[in-house]
Amino acid sequence: MTSEQAEPPGWPRSGGSATPLPPPSDELRQPDGRLAHWVFGLPVAELRAGYRSAVYFDRARRILAGEGADTRVTVQVFQRGDGVVACGIDEALAVLALGAGAFTDQATADHAFGEHLRARNQARRARPRGGPAYLEAVRLQVDSEIALDQLWRRGGAELEVRALRDGDRIDAWEPVVEITGPYRLFAHLESVYLGVLARRSLVASNVSRVVGAAKGKPVLFFADRFDHWATQGGDGYAAFVGGAQGVATDAQAAWWGERGLGTTPHALIATFDGDTVAAMRAFARHIPDVPLVALVDFDNDCVGTSLACARAFGERLWGVRLDTASTLVDRSLWDQLGDFDPTGVNPQLVRNVRGALDAEGFGHVRVICSGGFSAERITAFERAGVPVDSYAVGSALLKGASDYTADVVLREGRPCAKVGRHHRPSERLQPVDLGADGA
Repeated sequence: MTSEQAEPPGWPRSGGSATPLPPPSDELRQPDGRLAHWVFGLPVAELRAGYRSAVYFDRARRILAGEGADTRVTVQVFQRGDGVVACGIDEALAVLALGAGAFTDQATADHAFGEHLRARNQARRARPRGGPAYLEAVRLQVDSEIALDQLWRRGGAELEVRALRDGDRIDAWEPVVEITGPYRLFAHLESVYLGVLARRSLVASNVSRVVGAAKGKPVLFFADRFDHWATQGGDGYAAFVGGAQGVATDAQAAWWGERGLGTTPHALIATFDGDTVAAMRAFARHIPDVPLVALVDFDNDCVGTSLACARAFGERLWGVRLDTASTLVDRSLWDQLGDFDPTGVNPQLVRNVRGALDAEGFGHVRVICSGGFSAERITAFERAGVPVDSYAVGSALLKGASDYTADVVLREGRPCAKVGRHHRPSERLQPVDLGADGA
């Protein structure tokens, strides 16, 4: 997290010039509490065609279909770490519910899917022009999807599925999802649902570790700039599952019915000729419904800028955010150098800001820290009793791995697995009805 948003939890999720969005509704959830299938915006036609699958999984289902093999297997999905926060389970179930099944005529379906890709690409090419040409291209794309739907026989009702819940803590080798049914109906989906589980569990587990390190202080998930925009919905939901109390974008908050949080970037201050107080005055005029948090490191003088904002806004100032670059030493530390690392946002800088605010009667102003924070760094701050009110964390929450594996462990109810694998009974797994609409 280097320059944009920092907004404490408890703030209004919209206000000022925020784009109006439809209010969240119970439709986000199914009766059993899991996220509805539609929330994930899955590319259904592509899943069914095997377009998003490792080709050897798609070839496996084609071989079994050609053999007329309806062999029932039990597949268990697991990972190899202890204390992992499982996430992506509801999304993986949606992949199975919408993608499991078979085409009634594979050759016709292959041709129809080729037509679908052409129609999709035409719609993408027409989008910049807009108008009637784009509308017609979208109509053709939808027609191509309907043609594929008519060739598809859904197979979710033929699968017996049991699964844990998003947010459950799991250990190595523990089954997270168990699928029993004709393998040809879901073979092509393996790499898709494994990837979903890997990504979401990675983010949720990383956030959980940071939240634990912060010892109850709010953690804000601001990792939008550190990965592809298409990951935002799922990453934001995983951050929520992991315990984050705020996210940067509306897309990151959409799956759990919230809004993104944010105040001002350094760029806004620059457009006001580097005058942080002037930029914050403009913010207060145009975004009146959001409490005021000043970004105070633009001049590399966090103490001076914090006091200037506090004097200008008084009780209106909710907080200040420190985001000093790791290559800089803040002005307030120049006379204190000698026995600590003075670069970036460090404990002494936070103490200087807190002490200066308190000395002038601004004890109500919160201190938010951002810029390269991780679970380890937050742990060090907390052990040292650094007076931070909340942490904004970014790239550290996307690092590492949380790999999942799926193995056939039973064939027609009897043990049949590669060497080193076996069926692991689990009382924690809950039945899931993939035949239900899930909409």
